[in-house]
Amino acid sequence: MSDNSKTNISELDPNDTASSEHPPCNSEEQVPTEYKPADFSKFALSQNFGTQIKVTQRLTTVPVRKPSKTQWFRIHPEYKLDVLLLKYGDSSDDYFLVEPSLAHQVADLAQAFKLVVGVDRQGVVFVWPLRLPDAERVMNWHLSALEAASHAEIQWTRIHAHMSLGAYEIHAAEGITDEPKWPEMSMNGILEIAFKNKIIDRLDHFVLKQLRGEA
Repeated sequence: MSDNSKTNISELDPNDTASSEHPPCNSEEQVPTEYKPADFSKFALSQNFGTQIKVTQRLTTVPVRKPSKTQWFRIHPEYKLDVLLLKYGDSSDDYFLVEPSLAHQVADLAQAFKLVVGVDRQGVVFVWPLRLPDAERVMNWHLSALEAASHAEIQWTRIHAHMSLGAYEIHAAEGITDEPKWPEMSMNGILEIAFKNKIIDRLDHFVLKQLRGEA
């Protein structure tokens, strides 16, 4: 055998493991990149962020009640409506608005009220049902409540029931000068929210059916 053959055999010696332990480097393998921490500065809010986003708060709840004895309130000078209301249910402030054409269905139960829209210093909007005085039985409670509502059209007002007097005491806030924050809504829009699901406008209304003993 020639010297060249011997050389070739030695090159293929199975004991030579260098080639198997160190395979040729693949030039296409990705080289690990240097670690870079996340840049959280991109999440920082600008100084005028609050002025860039305009949020409009929607009015979704309007209670129908008189103001509490500790509540300073104002009354809208234009939002007024004389209506027929029926108290029905477990709550003393659970009022139903009755269409005049159905007045004969609730003649002995429904009463005439003046609805006015009020707001307190926290911006809470409410509808105050003011009982209209009965010509045959005038009550100071009703008269003083109407007077208080009229007074609240021009000045922050608070009322307190004086039981011995049989009327409401009217208090004026001399030191409150800020103007009331009225919602940008019509009276129809406010009443629609206040009397949601509480409008009797048909003969088969469930309240009328219960009053007739049909439900």
